[in-house]
Amino acid sequence: MNPNQAYVINYLAYTWIEQGTKIEKSLKMLEKANKIKSNDPYIIDSLGWALYKLKRYKESKDYLQLAVKLMPADPIVNDHYGDVLWQNGNEIQARYYWNYVLNLEKAEKDLKEKIEQKLIKGL
Repeated sequence: MNPNQAYVINYLAYTWIEQGTKIEKSLKMLEKANKIKSNDPYIIDSLGWALYKLKRYKESKDYLQLAVKLMPADPIVNDHYGDVLWQNGNEIQARYYWNYVLNLEKAEKDLKEKIEQKLIKGL
């Protein structure tokens, strides 16, 4: 494995983030991946998600907002953006993005079920 392959770095770092481990290390890796392949929406989303998991919500919002602009029809990116909007006190906007995901064909059933719970209970 080449340590300078941005997508490999992104995949590993995102996997760790989803497992709830090595988030600080993942953030550093994703910053490196972003330098290698700047403006990549998947890497930008992962960067924003790492910051979100570190409770750095204001920073996270900027990255996730950019990811949504670059991939407006991606269900996971929109879900992430809804989550960070909620954490920044923008509950109405968060619900808008979560509802949007429910209408995306690419959204998987388990994601839709999680979002339906967020719409009922919030985060």
